[in-house]
Amino acid sequence: MLPKTKETWEKWIESLKCETTDLDQSKYIQELANLLEKTILKEAKEKIGVLFSGGVDSTLICHILKKNNISFKAISVGFYDENKKFPEDLENSRKIAKELQLDYYEIILNTEEIEILFKETTKILGKGYSDVVNVGVGSVEVAGIKKLKELGCESIFSGLGSEEIFAGYDRHDKSEDPHNECWIGLKSMFERDLIREFKIANYFNIKTLVPFLDEDLIKYAMKIPVKYKISKTKKKIILRKAAKKLGLQDDFSQRPKRAAQYGSRTDKAIANLAKKHKFKYKKDYILSLLN
Repeated sequence: MLPKTKETWEKWIESLKCETTDLDQSKYIQELANLLEKTILKEAKEKIGVLFSGGVDSTLICHILKKNNISFKAISVGFYDENKKFPEDLENSRKIAKELQLDYYEIILNTEEIEILFKETTKILGKGYSDVVNVGVGSVEVAGIKKLKELGCESIFSGLGSEEIFAGYDRHDKSEDPHNECWIGLKSMFERDLIREFKIANYFNIKTLVPFLDEDLIKYAMKIPVKYKISKTKKKIILRKAAKKLGLQDDFSQRPKRAAQYGSRTDKAIANLAKKHKFKYKKDYILSLLN
């Protein structure tokens, strides 16, 4: 179980700090693949759902569950109004779900429906945590979890944490020390991500499974030299190679990262609604939902 306060979280992350090792990349790939499978499977009980974006993290979770004959339901969420751009996450999720033969569901929301969802999400998150990013990401989770609960799921897999331990964000690319940036990001996750996750999970009385924040996986991933994680053109390299080692096909394991609020187009929906209601800034529209 993850620490539930900022102080205990930061102390826990600090306790995991370790030196990198310098082994042959092939050894890291094999050991990481084994550990990923072990970590995901030990969380896999009955009545499982997966918040599925079509990115490498959620796709790998689905792939490992599927190949081990574990029953689960996968769900993708997106905003779409007619004649506008279709959500990238849904495009990818459909393709992958068909190829992997997943028990797959999707939620496509129009402007009216997503505004209702934003209001529900801000109610759950409350003042102080209802900002543009938390509502953009959280609304995807709220919609997905509601549906998965209706389908009988009691535990939900999430790919949270993968970006931090495998250097998947733009800030890792821009940093002079991407490895240290990973540790900084892990420590700051509590306020940035975990409070949102805890609030939503508690509201729906559902267990969130976060294998990429497993203690053993964090410690192993952070021993891997950053040169195997990020280059000038690619991020999360070692994870993608481990996914391939586990049998995930190249075009699924190599998909570039898109944050949930962009791949689902919830951020675009916030922008559209802010304009519709004559707010200059997206943050002001979000704040108006709390009134």
